[in-house]
Amino acid sequence: MKKRVISLTMAAVLAASVFAGCGAGGQKEAVTVYVDAAASLKTSIEEIIPLFNKANPNVTISLNTGSSGTLLTQIEESEGIDHDVFFSAGAKQVDTLDEKDNLMLEGTRVDLLSNQLCLVKPKGGETAVAGWENLEDAKNMALCDGTVPVGKYTRNALVSLGYLPESEDNSAYTSEEVSAALGGVEINECADVTAAAQSVAEKSNEIGTIYYSDYYDFTDNLEIIAQDDGTLTGPIIYPVCQVINSKASEAQTAAAKKFAEFLRSDEALKVFEKHCFIINK
Repeated sequence: MKKRVISLTMAAVLAASVFAGCGAGGQKEAVTVYVDAAASLKTSIEEIIPLFNKANPNVTISLNTGSSGTLLTQIEESEGIDHDVFFSAGAKQVDTLDEKDNLMLEGTRVDLLSNQLCLVKPKGGETAVAGWENLEDAKNMALCDGTVPVGKYTRNALVSLGYLPESEDNSAYTSEEVSAALGGVEINECADVTAAAQSVAEKSNEIGTIYYSDYYDFTDNLEIIAQDDGTLTGPIIYPVCQVINSKASEAQTAAAKKFAEFLRSDEALKVFEKHCFIINK
């Protein structure tokens, strides 16, 4: 069963009690909008939800975060039911939702944010790794698998650097294959980018790859060894879209649209910028 972090302001609690069961009299219906967002977006969206609730106290945002690949699987397995907004850390997952699953609400996709891949070490930690070019000098490394966007982009970087040969799908390289390409560096395969950042911050791993936005949450515990501007990885795009939720009421769908639009507001974009995301103009 999915665990969700639910943001419910006191105003929303009052609204729920007032509006529950009310259909007439022009009252707005209290609804819950289910939002699936990449782990790297968690802190930002948790900050944005109260801003949204100021003008929309009758809408409860139920936030589910994790790797974008895992979130896509959850949406697919439920055929979109109880999923209203999908904010991915990779274009591939939204492409699949649209082209293969037919679960993206047409016309709602916006490639809202961009990010950058960073190579990090524990703050004050010792490593022989000076940059992307000598990763093989590490004893161990925190790395997400290829189904997680940050893991995919890391593999793209390894291809660009010549550690791995170009393939039809670079994300398919296993952690074992990455380890062999780096001369036997031990790989700690992490479930998502937050887990990778935590592993390095806690000094469980000598180095790791994360997004620049994740560094924002770990500035006291991490140091950036190298940062890629997209030359190695290609563009790191964060698309957001509405999901076709066949069990959603009209009010719920309308509220999901309102929240997706709020994510593009100046107020929300300032939060994303503060958390080191790049806004796509």
